[in-house]
Amino acid sequence: MPDTVHALLVATDGTITDLHLNATEAAQLAQIRQALGDYAEALRYVRRPDGSHTVALAAETRDGQPPNLYAAIALYFHLDESLIADIQGPVIFAGFNRQGALTSLTEDAVHTIRTASVIPTAR
Repeated sequence: MPDTVHALLVATDGTITDLHLNATEAAQLAQIRQALGDYAEALRYVRRPDGSHTVALAAETRDGQPPNLYAAIALYFHLDESLIADIQGPVIFAGFNRQGALTSLTEDAVHTIRTASVIPTAR
C-alpha cells in the first residue's frame, strides 16, 4: 500500500494544489478537513468504464463561498454531461476503490482536472 494518496485541491481562482494524503483514513479526514476548512461532503462520484473512479469533495457548509467554475468544469469533463454543477468553495478530487477508500488519481484524471484550470472564464 502506498504511503500517500495523490489528490488535487482546486481553489475558486483555478489554483491547483497537489495533496499527498496520508494512507490512513483518520489522518486523511483531518487533512481534508484542514484543506477545505470544514468536514467534507462528496459532491459526486464518477465511475468510469475503464475502472478509474474519481470523487469530488467539498466543504459541508458552502454558503457564502464563491463559485468554483474550475472544479465545475473539471467535473463536467469527467462526467461527459451537459450540466455543470453549482459548486462553491474549494474542491478536492481524489480516486476511490470498490470499498470506498480514497486512492490516488489516475494520470488521465490529473490531466483532465489540470486542463480545466487553464480554460478562461469570464471575470
